[in-house]
Amino acid sequence: MANKLNARQKLFCINMASGMSQADAYTNAGYHSEIPGPQATELLHTNTSIQAYLNRLIESKRQLTIQKSAEIVSKALSKEEKRGILADIARAQLTDMIDDAGNIRLDKKSPAARALKEWYKKHRLDKYGNPIVTSSVKLIDPITAIMEDNKMSGDYAPSKHMLASYNVNVKIEPKKRHGVEDTDATE
Repeated sequence: MANKLNARQKLFCINMASGMSQADAYTNAGYHSEIPGPQATELLHTNTSIQAYLNRLIESKRQLTIQKSAEIVSKALSKEEKRGILADIARAQLTDMIDDAGNIRLDKKSPAARALKEWYKKHRLDKYGNPIVTSSVKLIDPITAIMEDNKMSGDYAPSKHMLASYNVNVKIEPKKRHGVEDTDATE
C-alpha cells in the first residue's frame, strides 16, 4: 500500500516536474544536506510513492501541454482564412462605410470593417459656439493587402540574379614631373 506523502516530498516532486535538477528540487523542498544530489537520488529511488506522484505530475503536465498545443492550432487562421481577410481588405470601399446622409456606419459583419485602420469623431465649437462634429475614417491600403496576398499565393515571379566576375589589374607607374620621372615616388 502506498504511503502518503508529506509536504516536503510533494514539493520535491513538484520541483522535479517543473524542471529543476534533483539536487535543486531537494534543497528547494526544504531538505538540508551537505551533498543534496545523492540524497535526492536516494529519496527518489527508494520511495515508490514519490516515484508514482512524480510520474503523475509529469503525465498531467504532458497532457496539459498537448491540450494547449491543440488549442493554439485550432485558433490559428488557415491560409484560406488569411487570404479571405486580405481579399476583404483589398475590396473594401469607403462608400461601404458611409450612409446616404454622410454619416459613418460601422457594421462589424461588413467585409469593409476588416479594412478599417482608424476611425474617430471630433466634437468642437465654432467661434459662435455652434457644435461642429468632424468624423474621420482611414482604411488599410488595398495595395498592401494585394501585395501580401501575392506573397502568400506565390504570384511573384522569382527574382533574377546575375552573377558577375570582375578581374582588376592594377599597374603602378612612377610619377612624372615636368616630363621627368620622379624616382623618389617609386621608392
